[in-house]
Order: sequence, then structure tokens, then C-alpha cells
Amino acid sequence: MKFSILQSQLLKGLQKVSGVVPTKSTTPALENILFEIQNNELKITGTDLEVSITTAAKIQDVQKEGAIALPAKVITEMIRSLSEMPIHFELDENNRIKIKTEQGVYQISGISKENFPEVPKPGEEKTIEMDSQKLGRMFGKTIFAVSSDELRPALMGVFMQISNDEFRMVATDGHRLSKIVDKSFRFDQESMQMILPPKAIQIALKNLDDEGKTTLEVGENGLSFVFDETILFTRLVEGQYPDYERVIPGDNHIQVHIDRNQLMASVRRVSIFSSALTHQIRFAFEPGKLVIFSEDMDIGGEAREELKVDYNEESMEIGYNSQYVLDILKNIDTEEVVFKMKNPVSAALVTPSVQQDDEELLMLLMPIKLSS
Repeated sequence: MKFSILQSQLLKGLQKVSGVVPTKSTTPALENILFEIQNNELKITGTDLEVSITTAAKIQDVQKEGAIALPAKVITEMIRSLSEMPIHFELDENNRIKIKTEQGVYQISGISKENFPEVPKPGEEKTIEMDSQKLGRMFGKTIFAVSSDELRPALMGVFMQISNDEFRMVATDGHRLSKIVDKSFRFDQESMQMILPPKAIQIALKNLDDEGKTTLEVGENGLSFVFDETILFTRLVEGQYPDYERVIPGDNHIQVHIDRNQLMASVRRVSIFSSALTHQIRFAFEPGKLVIFSEDMDIGGEAREELKVDYNEESMEIGYNSQYVLDILKNIDTEEVVFKMKNPVSAALVTPSVQQDDEELLMLLMPIKLSS
């Protein structure tokens, strides 16, 4: 194996791959990145066995093909520390690679390709083509609500449902829920559903462009995202996703339009004085206004702010986790948000004041019991 490559091209590839590589693993081989030269092309691969990514890097010159896996941290830090210049790689028979630049000579011991884990493939797959910008938007609007509770593994991912006339994603941790539906999507194959792990989604978001299409290849073993020069594979989260539609209320008859930026600013300030354990704040709806209140008995602090709102129902006081409120507000694009409520103990629905064309975005927020 002997080739030359520009620092910027190699660093670009390493940055795409290094995010999937575990820093510490019971399988030391996983802490490496695989370099392969085939057909005058450099392929760089990293994996943690659940998520794998392979990308191609443009090279200047190839004198000999081959493969070697190198320690991810060492090679990435070393290439990042160099300025833009040609880098020359040469592998010897003892799996040691010599790296030459204008500034010096470096040597790294690697492991053979045979000792590097084989990257899984989806298997016999169905292919879906999705608008890249829309796919990124849908991931961004749901991933924040994914559960981290290992006792409920099915909730530790984004639930993706694909049918003939819509593409939807849902995530919930039991305290909040986010659902987004693309109603313009069309699919002429059998409907399917799957749960995607957040790590794969976070890496996919870094590779999704604002233009063009992304191909999804769905198989029995998992899902692949096919970008221009990069393929991201992920195994799916096992388990049955709960019937989320059952928890979305259909009779929340009280609607309040609230300025999103004003509400976010108030919640941020008031939450400073909330309990560090519960993050509890109170929404007190009264005719013509919303009072946001919090107190922390441990430090003897409290805060109270008022916002003018168009509210004409009976007074109602609801407890919310301020962090959950802020997460939801951050993921709504419109200047106004709509709170749809029924009573202080039922879930509230939060939506944009105006939905985007062919899209339905809905957030659900569970109340918390008010402390006396």
C-alpha cells in the first residue's frame, strides 16, 4: 500500500468517520479506522458494530493498493495538526505505516484488514429516495425527544413510518412527544416501519446537504443512508414501538396563541429560580394573561413573569418541566405557538401557528404534579 493525498481531503474523510468510532471499547479493533485503496480510490471506514460509516477520499497518486486499520485518535489528531500539504503513506510487511510530509516522518503500527470487524450490510433491501433537506428537518424535529431510559429500549430511537402517501417520524420519552409528517411523500411499495438509534441520526444530520436527494436502503439487517461519497449503515433498535396515537388527545378544546420568543425568554429567566431536581415551573392561565412562576425552596428563590395572551376561559394552573418546554419551543419555527389544553392534569399539544405546506408538526407536553 503506497499513496499520496492532500491533508484537507484526508481530514475531511476522517472527520466524517471518526464520530462513529468508540473511544474505549472491549473490542480494541473498533478503536481503529480502516484505510483501503481499491481502483485508485481511498475508502475510509469506522464502526462500533451498531453504526458504520464508509467514505471515499480523493487521492493524488496511487503506487500500490492495500489495506490497513490505524488507531483512530492518533491518525485523526496527527492529520488535523498538519497544514495543507501532500501526505505520503507507505505500508510495510509488518503492518507499520510510514507517513512523510514536508515537515517530517511519522510511523504508526496498525492492524490488518482481516482483524478489523466486517462492516454489516442491510441485506436484501427496499430503496427509498428522500429529499435531503426534508429528511434532515424531520430528524431535527424529533431526535430531541428520544428517551435515554434503558428499561424502555424501544423508546431509545426515532420511530419512522413509511406508507404509500406519507412519511412520518415520532419520538417520545414519556414526558414529551414530537411527531412530524410529510404529506407530500409517495411510495409505491409495501408500508414499513423501523426505530433508528440517535447516534446514526446525529451522524446522518452531519452528512445531509440542503440540496439533492438521499437514498435509504432498508433491509432485514438494518438501514443504509447513501450520500454522495459516503454510506452510513445502522442496525435498528429492536422492540415494538408503543401506540403513540393513543396518548395524543383529540379533545383539547382550549387554544392559546403565544409569542414564541417572549415565552422562551420568560421560561429561561423564570427557570433559573426553579428546583434543580424537578425544573418545575407553573403556567397560570388567567383571563388576558399567562403568569409564569417558579420557586426553589432550597435556596429561597422565586421568580414571576406575566405575558399578555388571548385567554378567556376559567383560571387554570399547570406544572411543567422548564427544560421540556424550552426543547419544544426551540423546535417550532413560527413566531407564534399554539397551546391546546383541556385541564391541568392532561397533556398539552403545542403546534406552530401555521403549518408548512404538506407538513404536520405536533408536540405533546405532559404536565407534572405541582408541588405544594
